[in-house]
Amino acid sequence: MKMMMGKMWAWMLLTTLLTSTGQWHGHCHGCLEEERNGLLSIKALIDPNNVQWKLSDWTANQEDMADCCAWYGVGCDNTTRRVVQLSLSDARDKTLGDWLLNASLFLPFEELQSLDLSANRLAGCFENQGFGVPSSSKLSRLDVLDPSLNPFNDDSILSCLSGLLSLKSLDLSANRLEGSGCFNGDNLNIA
Repeated sequence: MKMMMGKMWAWMLLTTLLTSTGQWHGHCHGCLEEERNGLLSIKALIDPNNVQWKLSDWTANQEDMADCCAWYGVGCDNTTRRVVQLSLSDARDKTLGDWLLNASLFLPFEELQSLDLSANRLAGCFENQGFGVPSSSKLSRLDVLDPSLNPFNDDSILSCLSGLLSLKSLDLSANRLEGSGCFNGDNLNIA
């Protein structure tokens, strides 16, 4: 009986340790490796010179801030540890000027629900690289998108967003949108 209790205690201790460190669920660094790499790809585009303090803890160094769920602007689901929120407002190195979005950067984030790209000098999307391309169907849970305070100078951004069928809130305020572009946003709250 004593031996059985000892084994049971050891098993409970091991289970507790594995669960608390994330090893039990296969997330030893707090988020999926694919998503961690995706975040680092986004940082390479938004702040390649590491001048913005907001993304300074986004690092490839395994010892330094390895849990990307703890990185600035990243929100993860407490159970799955998948990225569900990215707040990248004003994270772009302004000295790099305007840029075009390649929406494929966000494909690793299959459970992403909210994306804030406001105030990043985003001028539009690369042609055929918007959220409307078939591969972007992985973003089927994205329901809040904020690309406000960006210098869009035409309505091409609307076609870039056309594949986001679950989108419920889209903030296009303080942009330079002009024209009569068509956008079917039946269930959408546009700010």
